[in-house]
Amino acid sequence: MLSWWVRWLLIATVGLSASMYAMDTVRVASTLPVPPPIQPKEAKANEKKPANAVAKASQMDKVADALEGH
Repeated sequence: MLSWWVRWLLIATVGLSASMYAMDTVRVASTLPVPPPIQPKEAKANEKKPANAVAKASQMDKVADALEGH
């Protein structure tokens, strides 16, 4: 069994190594280029939805008028 000071020295060494690895990973990640955000294709579809909704509403109005006999 290792003595107490050897165990603590080992724990400190592993902890320091893990901390240095984490800091190095963050440093490298911060130097990577960040691509611009991708514009969603749904934005174009969302622009068309109100027009389609208006068209469907007018069709439903026509159907309702036809059923009422106007």
